[in-house]
Amino acid sequence: MLKKLIVQVNYQGVNRIEQEILFSLISDKLIAIGCLSVSNISGDNELHQPLQHIEIIVDGKIHNSQVKKCFEPLTRITNLDELRLINSKNWVESYKDSVKPIVISNSFFIAPDWIKAPKENKELSVIRINPGMAFGTGLHPTTQMCLQLISRLPLSNKNVIDFGCGSGILGIACAKKGAKSVTFIDNDFVALGIARENIIKNSCQEVEHKITSALTKSSKKADYIFANILLNPLKNMAKTINSKVKSRGQVFLSGILIDQVESLLKSYEEHTEKKLIKIVELRMQQWACVQITYR
Repeated sequence: MLKKLIVQVNYQGVNRIEQEILFSLISDKLIAIGCLSVSNISGDNELHQPLQHIEIIVDGKIHNSQVKKCFEPLTRITNLDELRLINSKNWVESYKDSVKPIVISNSFFIAPDWIKAPKENKELSVIRINPGMAFGTGLHPTTQMCLQLISRLPLSNKNVIDFGCGSGILGIACAKKGAKSVTFIDNDFVALGIARENIIKNSCQEVEHKITSALTKSSKKADYIFANILLNPLKNMAKTINSKVKSRGQVFLSGILIDQVESLLKSYEEHTEKKLIKIVELRMQQWACVQITYR
């Protein structure tokens, strides 16, 4: 049986943009533990407070304590109401019907297992990622912007690092487009297991690949490095990431807000003797993705 949880949290002193970021991070955590949907159900006049009322549809097997942990330490729950849903099967089917495939730049068709890929467009690379997994189902703007850039790259015979790989979607996309090798890196061992499953699901296991929890001295340099995480981890890893990109290689940084780009690039300039060149900056909603190189 499914249940509906209505959660209220303490958002006092947190502005709207910060609330949107927190809502996004909390939603990712909830989906990762198996929640079926996460929605902001505030009234039209309350949408400027994304954390005011959050509705979560979850399988009855998932305990409320697991849900609460997804909010920690980001914010504090002030109230949680629970409703049992009758005719749960209809809710599940309704949820499946609500999930739509994502098409990126006429290059990638991203969808869960139950959605059929279009037969008429054979140029689309099909990527199967099921909801309820690690971050990276293709829904988030930062993932979509990275995929847009991947669709433009000459990937044949190139080495790629997918840093903070989550579900592995970016590395898998590169493999689908002809990358010679892909290194999947994440400090979350659950995410690494999910990435491994997705590599097999998407028939990419024949591409040379490595799944690891950290970049090491033995890790070979890459033509392209993708890092779709958050501002502070990106800053902290600037020296390491710069050391692992080939001469004239490119780095793709995302998971950041538009007004954080300048601060982030300054960190990367401080950890290189070469001149940093910003090739392109994509923007979607409040998020940004930058493609950089060094000369």
